[in-house]
Amino acid sequence: MNNDNDTININKVERIARVAIGILIFYLGTQITNIKNLFDTGYYMSPSAKYLFARIIALSPNTFRIIGWSAGFVLIFTGINGFCPFYKLFHINTNKK
Repeated sequence: MNNDNDTININKVERIARVAIGILIFYLGTQITNIKNLFDTGYYMSPSAKYLFARIIALSPNTFRIIGWSAGFVLIFTGINGFCPFYKLFHINTNKK
């Protein structure tokens, strides 16, 4: 039978952070269309970091949308479950007692 150390390898604080960051990244993935549309209308001024960010997104919005949704979902899912397969593969356990 599996004990708690085999099924949960992420600390509670890290789990909360993963869910919060995952929600933020997932939300940014949903806003890609808005960013691209604003860039196309000339909303962003040329010599700024926002302009550069929007220009990079406008080059391939579908790719960034998929990356945002996927990364957000993975972070939310692993944060809720408390198990990270990457951690298991490299024998990392932040859930020390």
